Amino acid sequence: MADITPGDLEAEVKAYVDSVEEDLRVRKPIIEQLKDKTGMDGELLCVLRYIRNGWSEYLKSVPLNVSAYFKERGSLSETNGLVLRGRQIVIPESLRGDMLQRIHQGHQGLTKCRERYRGAVWWPGIANDVKRLVSSCKHCNIHKPSQNKEQLITTPLPDLPWQKLAADLCELKSRHYLIVIDYFSRWLEILELPKTTSDTVIQKLKGIFTRFGIPEQLMTDNGPQFSAEQFRHFAAEYDFHHVTSSPHFPQANGMAERAVRTAKWILKQDDPHQALLSYRSTHTEPTKDSPARLLMGREIRTTLPVLKESLQPMWPDLEKVKTNDVKAKQCYEKYYNRKYSTKPLPPLRKGVDNHHNGAAPGSNATLLHTGD
Repeated sequence: MADITPGDLEAEVKAYVDSVEEDLRVRKPIIEQLKDKTGMDGELLCVLRYIRNGWSEYLKSVPLNVSAYFKERGSLSETNGLVLRGRQIVIPESLRGDMLQRIHQGHQGLTKCRERYRGAVWWPGIANDVKRLVSSCKHCNIHKPSQNKEQLITTPLPDLPWQKLAADLCELKSRHYLIVIDYFSRWLEILELPKTTSDTVIQKLKGIFTRFGIPEQLMTDNGPQFSAEQFRHFAAEYDFHHVTSSPHFPQANGMAERAVRTAKWILKQDDPHQALLSYRSTHTEPTKDSPARLLMGREIRTTLPVLKESLQPMWPDLEKVKTNDVKAKQCYEKYYNRKYSTKPLPPLRKGVDNHHNGAAPGSNATLLHTGD
């Protein structure tokens, strides 16, 4: 074995120290990175001087490199070495590329990405930067969902979170999953099933109920796992109302159908856990709030930098949430009815035979009584 010279030892020690320092830089909390980079960003240092000393009255007297901040001057402030726009952290230029990747983590679409950054970060031109990133994302273009033509059936928002759930099974790449979604918050659960038996599904549901409580109602299709006698006993034992959709019209469980599409999209991502985290922390279009805050009364921490105040428990205005949900569903119905020229069907009459096109030839059904 060759002797180690002092020069070799010094070089080895220096290489080790450099590797440790590099590792520390990589693992440094994002907020600390933002503070460091803000202190080295000429543009933001100029903005900080204006925040501390007051802005000029006229745009023409402001340096060109900070002119984009002039119209935002009323909402700009400083805290602990960071520049804020309202409650959004203003990102220094050197970290914007990394932040774009964090915003698009989970490969959510443009609308979802906008909702993600609006609650956390900002810089001049962020909207266009995000739009360019999403439109040029190869992964997103490959996995873009196709247009669906399922009939739109909307239901009123429940009074409480986790009061009414929808569940369904799906298969992707020879793996089976149980998908559960809350009608109120849109909180989504995705659980892999080792077997597709009723007992396995029941055990997974029990695990979910342990975390969030037992719902009052569970909507499913008429799959063998849910129509089994064992599942009926489970519903009775756990005291929830099990409602199934028509075997000829599974789309009636529309919430579950949409949840399955979302779950499959999440499972196709490089890191499904990050994708699910992004989904749960992003505002949904109908409610204008995130599934996490609607279910738990607080936002959840993600890879996006966020102020501690934003993670404090704070329930949203539930009446406003319900109003937003109603408006969104009315828009969906109007769009669907116009696009597919739908019209209401006449009510079924007592004692009159009715034939279903999907039923066996010659088989009719007779309405004996209504639910009134």
